[in-house]
Formats: sequence, structure tokens, C-alpha cells
Amino acid sequence: MDNSLRLVCFNLHKSYGRLQVLRGCSLELQKGDFVGLVGENGSGKTTFVRCILGFSKADSGNINLKGALGYCPQANILNRRYRVYEHFKLMEAIYAQYNSLDPGFVEANIDRLQLRPFLETGISDLSSGTYQKVKFLTSIYHSPQLIILDEPYDGFDWRMYLAFWEIIKDLRSRGAAILMISHLIYDREKFDRIFELREGRLEKTKG
Repeated sequence: MDNSLRLVCFNLHKSYGRLQVLRGCSLELQKGDFVGLVGENGSGKTTFVRCILGFSKADSGNINLKGALGYCPQANILNRRYRVYEHFKLMEAIYAQYNSLDPGFVEANIDRLQLRPFLETGISDLSSGTYQKVKFLTSIYHSPQLIILDEPYDGFDWRMYLAFWEIIKDLRSRGAAILMISHLIYDREKFDRIFELREGRLEKTKG
């Protein structure tokens, strides 16, 4: 696999009974790429991502990932019994053993996302927008080389939306390849390529 490649998906097929969800989907992400994926509800976006991540096995095709992975799902995944700082301490314990943690990067993004006033707050007491910020930071805590973001700024206000793009720019400068999944994509000029998943096939709409 080319050293610049972070993700290679080739000719993925996936069916559930007679329902064909993926019909030969292929996608490559290189170092520094920022790629968007759109599609209607039920178009197969979730199935595609689950196959990439290994949560679901494709019927056929090849998937190759390279580098540390970060994933921000739509689902609420944070432990509601923790306070925010306890959740971050857990992330530190996990990633420190792999020598893949940059404390400066983490601290800068806590400030970018205005999370410092909430460090003592319980996860269960966070507003939906602040919860989303914690979840997003969790997915990039270790400055991964391949990042998959599913509706990552849902609930962000305008200032946090702008902060999100600052963080994306920083991650790309560090060599991360990023795939963002959304129902609607704004700021199309920020993306290298945009694909639409339609009738089980990926169709390029930009790039």
C-alpha cells in the first residue's frame, strides 16, 4: 500500500437478503485528503461506514486502512456516569500506552471548543451541543491519521462551527485523511472531493 494512502476500499458489495445496499463502491483517501459523503436516508451510508470499520463484513471487495483511526459516530457513545475530565483521563490512559498522545494538541482543542468550563460537569448534564463537542474531541484525541466523522457538528453554534473548521485544517496539516458523512454538506469548497451514495453506488459530485 502506497505510504500516502490512508484508506483503500475497492468494489465493496453488501446485501441484506434480496436488498442490495452496496453495489461495487470504491474509494481512496490519501494523506491530507478531506472527502465528503452524502446520501439520502436509507442510501447505505451507515452500511458503507460499518464495512470500512469492520463492524459489518462486506459480501465482497477489499478494504485496507493505514494508521491510527478516529471515529465520531452519530450515536451517543460517551459514558454518562463520568464527568468530562474523567472521560478525557480515560482517553489519555488508552492512547498513552501507544505513545500516540500530544498533550498540546488536546489542550488547544479543549480551548477551541470552549470545553474548559465543563470539565467538572457530568456527561449526563451536558447540553446536546456540548455533548457533541466532547464526542468530537474524543474521536480526534490522539490526532489520528484516518478520521471518519458522521454528522460531526450537529448541534454546534456558529462559533463552534468555525472552530470545527480550524481543527479540520490543523488535522489535515498533520497529515490526517478525513471522511465526513452528512445528509447535507455546506462549504463545498473546503472539500477535495464529494461523493453521493445513490442506489448502492458512489457517484462523484465534486473533485
